Amino acid sequence: MTEPLSPTQLLEVVKGRLAAAFDAPVLVEGVVVEHRVANGGFLTVTLGDLDPVGRFPTRLAVNMGPREARAVLPAALEPQTRVQAEGSVDLWVNRAQVQVRASSLVRVGAAATREAYEAAQRAIAAERLGEVVPRLPLFLRRLLLLAPVGTTLGDLTRDLGGWQPPVIVHRSLPGDSPDLGALVERGVAAAEADGEGPFDLVAVMRGGAIEPISGWDDVELLRAVDRLQRGGRPVLVAVGHADHTPLVYRVAGYGVRHTAEAGRWLADHNLAAATRIRGLDLAGPVLAARVAAERDRVGRMRGALGDAVAARLVELRRRVATAAATLA
Repeated sequence: MTEPLSPTQLLEVVKGRLAAAFDAPVLVEGVVVEHRVANGGFLTVTLGDLDPVGRFPTRLAVNMGPREARAVLPAALEPQTRVQAEGSVDLWVNRAQVQVRASSLVRVGAAATREAYEAAQRAIAAERLGEVVPRLPLFLRRLLLLAPVGTTLGDLTRDLGGWQPPVIVHRSLPGDSPDLGALVERGVAAAEADGEGPFDLVAVMRGGAIEPISGWDDVELLRAVDRLQRGGRPVLVAVGHADHTPLVYRVAGYGVRHTAEAGRWLADHNLAAATRIRGLDLAGPVLAARVAAERDRVGRMRGALGDAVAARLVELRRRVATAAATLA
């Protein structure tokens, strides 16, 4: 006969199995029903389905610690706002409630209209967005990656192939959001505040091909990228869409079509730097030999000039002596 379990024991078993079933970050999309902030800055957001089914709609609690909650934009907490939460599945044992312990919460959904797109185009010219492009260092040693968790980071590390890979600091960014500009700037500021910088390059990338791309034409994102570059931080973008080239490519100093190409781009840059340095190493002995040969040549010329000067002096002394004898 099975040994009976107390309610707490049963829920602890369920919690362990939940953790094993969701051993990777989960991404939940829904609409905000309500939110509350507890003492100490802990944030709880209640999410509902985008399309509720049944008389009793599902509610899911999303909990965030004070540090994560500070990164949430106020617009993402408005009721009925469509958001994505990324984090881990947890079970609140005392209440037998499944929840998500989130690391990020952001607005998602279409942000662009034709009027907004045309206004962004005008802003590029009027505000000279993208005019300043910082030069890349010889070696890219430290990279800040702002992108969805998963394939983007994997593509980068795989395609580097061992050629002088930079240290990659990853901060989560949704594939599309009307707040991409603010999220990019907050991501950079948070990483630098945590002592993870400075960065040789900020890579801003989108996730899979099925994600919408309206946020990548948004004028606030264009301004955010421009501010980063004017502040001396080079920006690389990779949006990866076959039918549309977003306006962010006109502002960012560096861009590749797909996220998979970003790793090759980074590897090629560092490989070219390594090749140049190896060329300098080989040139060293050649230059040293040239310098030694020049020194030897100068020494020989100095010796020949010395002999000629000495002979000339002897001749002058002889002429002076002859002239003095004639005068006497």
